[in-house]
Amino acid sequence: MPRAYFSPLGIGYGHASRSLNLARRLKKEGFSIFFSAYGDASSYLKNARDVEVVQCGEEMVWKQKPDGSPDLWGTLKSLSELRKFLHHIKTEKENIEAVSPDVVVSDSRISTLIAAQYLGVPSVVVLNQPKLLLSPLMRRDSPPDDLSESEGYSVLSTVLEKLLNMAMTRFWGLSQASIIADFPPPFSISKYHTSDLPKPLMDRIVFSGPLIEPDCEPDREEDLILIMISGPGAERKSLADVILDLLNDIPRDLKEYEFIVSLGEPSNSGSEEVRGNVRIYNWLPDKWSFLERAKLVVSRAGHTTIAEALMCGKPLLLIPVPGQTEKMENARSIEEMGLGRMIRQSEVREGFFEVMRSLLEGDYGERVRGFRERFKDWNFLDRAAGIIESVLY
Repeated sequence: MPRAYFSPLGIGYGHASRSLNLARRLKKEGFSIFFSAYGDASSYLKNARDVEVVQCGEEMVWKQKPDGSPDLWGTLKSLSELRKFLHHIKTEKENIEAVSPDVVVSDSRISTLIAAQYLGVPSVVVLNQPKLLLSPLMRRDSPPDDLSESEGYSVLSTVLEKLLNMAMTRFWGLSQASIIADFPPPFSISKYHTSDLPKPLMDRIVFSGPLIEPDCEPDREEDLILIMISGPGAERKSLADVILDLLNDIPRDLKEYEFIVSLGEPSNSGSEEVRGNVRIYNWLPDKWSFLERAKLVVSRAGHTTIAEALMCGKPLLLIPVPGQTEKMENARSIEEMGLGRMIRQSEVREGFFEVMRSLLEGDYGERVRGFRERFKDWNFLDRAAGIIESVLY
């Protein structure tokens, strides 16, 4: 019986959830499954109860400001994150030695690829952000005073971005195969992070589609707005506080809708609060049921949530984290494809319901249903599982 060792990035739940979907598919094929986890991913996977989880080290996450935006300079200056990273490599090596897998599957974790390479174990990397776009982030961030608004600061951001992406290309290249867990071009959610890649990386990647197994029946829509707030704690709280305040005073023309809010906290999944036509959950008890009944999904612009909404044929209102370029570019891509609209977090109080009306009244729903029709017969998990099996056989 082949053994697969999965190691997803521990920030938020998206990487863990899609890795779990893929692991369960391999389990049906006769694989024994083991997971390495830290941070948010650890609690999520332990709640799953059908996979074995080993701890791999301290939580690693970029420093954040009160609004949830990344504090890039604070992160770059922190030696503690480098120490944690080195410890992750050591722990991953020990875990892989203990499990003795036939294949290692790293979802965006460089430390796992380094450990697998050192031990000579075949590895596959799952990505939706193979390159970083730091230049926009650094321009929006707060640089040291002597660099602010200076030409030198712009040059620094560009050079740093180039150097980091050169290093990341080498690290992703440690694996035997690279799966892009996204729709193929030109329909990719993360197209700004998966285009113009270096040729050595581009030649070895396969677009499997998102690692989800949609469970949505068509034509079951109700007057329901689904608000899914995801991401690390600071990202969730900074938006949840504003959204819950706005829902205390829903405009008259939208009061016919039921508003379902998920606060993205699986550790307290049984909690529910009802405020008139607003129901608030820490964690949705049946995500797919709510998705298939919704007319519109409001999201933080996380990759997995966007993919799930699209495969249920739902237009998106996206509120990316300030300065978080992955989610900002995800939202930009969806807006350009005409599948939803983006609103900046700073504009939510003034524009939330106005943008919501435009999505409900426009032809966004028809376009998203056309998108779903294009990919409804794809079996994303089988495609990804086949790539992993090809590394072994």
